[in-house]
Amino acid sequence: MEENTRRPVNPRRRRKTRMEIIKEAYLPTIIMVVTVILIIIFVAGSLSRRPSQDETLPTDITPSSTGPTVDIYAETVQQLLADAAQLAANYDYQAAVDLIDTFPGDITAYPELGAKQAEYAKAETNMVTWSDPSQITVLSFHTLIADPSRAFTNAAYGTAYNRNFVTTGEFSKILQQLYDKGYILVSLSDLVSIQESNDGKTQVEALSIRLPLGKRPLLLVQTNANYYTYMVDGNGDGEADKDGAGFASRMIVDENGQITCQMVDAQGNTVTGNYDLVPILNDFIAGHPDFSYRGARAVLAPSGYDGIFGYRIDAATKAEKGQAYYDQQVQGASTLVNALREQGYELACYTYGNNSYGGISAAEIQTDLRSWAAEITPVMGQTNILVYAQNSEIEEYSGSKYNVLQSAGFRCYLGFQTGTVPAGAGSSHFLMKRLLVTGSQMAHSNTYAGIFDAADILDPIRGNVPQ
Repeated sequence: MEENTRRPVNPRRRRKTRMEIIKEAYLPTIIMVVTVILIIIFVAGSLSRRPSQDETLPTDITPSSTGPTVDIYAETVQQLLADAAQLAANYDYQAAVDLIDTFPGDITAYPELGAKQAEYAKAETNMVTWSDPSQITVLSFHTLIADPSRAFTNAAYGTAYNRNFVTTGEFSKILQQLYDKGYILVSLSDLVSIQESNDGKTQVEALSIRLPLGKRPLLLVQTNANYYTYMVDGNGDGEADKDGAGFASRMIVDENGQITCQMVDAQGNTVTGNYDLVPILNDFIAGHPDFSYRGARAVLAPSGYDGIFGYRIDAATKAEKGQAYYDQQVQGASTLVNALREQGYELACYTYGNNSYGGISAAEIQTDLRSWAAEITPVMGQTNILVYAQNSEIEEYSGSKYNVLQSAGFRCYLGFQTGTVPAGAGSSHFLMKRLLVTGSQMAHSNTYAGIFDAADILDPIRGNVPQ
């Protein structure tokens, strides 16, 4: 008999519920359908967030858009406004207008840009043109006296210092009065164009400048910017000491890159501070940026026989103190010269030997300038500006003297009010007339009437100012 291999039915097995039957029959299908739907939704959403081939990303998201946004031009707008304001402060209104035009977005979405551009455009239309060099005020100062108590009591030169020099305090007051009267500092390079052709010919042309109505251009000059040994050295060893006459001993560049001055005080301490024109002027412009036209500073004109700016780079000092001392002096002077030029100062020649070019021959002028070229030019660099010394300038801009000056590279000349040749531009020269500010003139004349009030400027410590 064959064996029965079919398993017997268990009469006690439980029957499936209706829910179990439904799960077994439909759940896999439901899961599959839901999964497919989710995949479709994800893919569709991704595609909807991508631009089509014909679309580009938005270039301007502004605060006026609905909903929360990110203003991608916020920093650009603020930077443009700041830079344009700086240009406008220097009276370069057209440049400020042009700068705002560079905005890459929709300028109408930023009313502040449009408002400032309109303001600067209107200011440009209200400017006054200055084109006559003879109508531009040129004020000239010697090295400033930092310690009047020592300068005016100096046994050898106290009378001369009182007569011919201005103190740091007086200079600061003059700057404030000039500013209050509407004067604006300009550079010589703002006033003249000099073109040198390949064939050696020079073309000089006076330039026009435009200033707001009620403002007047001003050129500042400092001569004898040397801190001569006789002014700072009391014991004759060639170094500044406490027996000096109260002048700065040199200009330096400090650890922050700022130009300041060193001075040996009455106690013999070497101190730094605003002891001459450059750092005083820099601080004044920092507080009154609208006093400077497009970053203008002053013309600085040292002579050469005792070095420049307090650095003894002359041949006589090199011979006396040796190469190592000379190299140290050259390094300091070079650092200072670079800083001065970077800050907008224009460097000039005050002759090598503080000589009267109107009273000496063409050959003597040539000898003087050879010393300048040999000792000063290698450190200070070339300059096309000559400031006449000793209240004397050449009588005509032709002939042997003039040819010597032209051969030396000079094209701009700063003379005196007493000179016979009028200010203006010739075919190969540009001449302006400077007004020297002195203690004697402030005390005993009305030379500066309409420019500043000398009576309010004079320091009482002077006492009776010699004529």
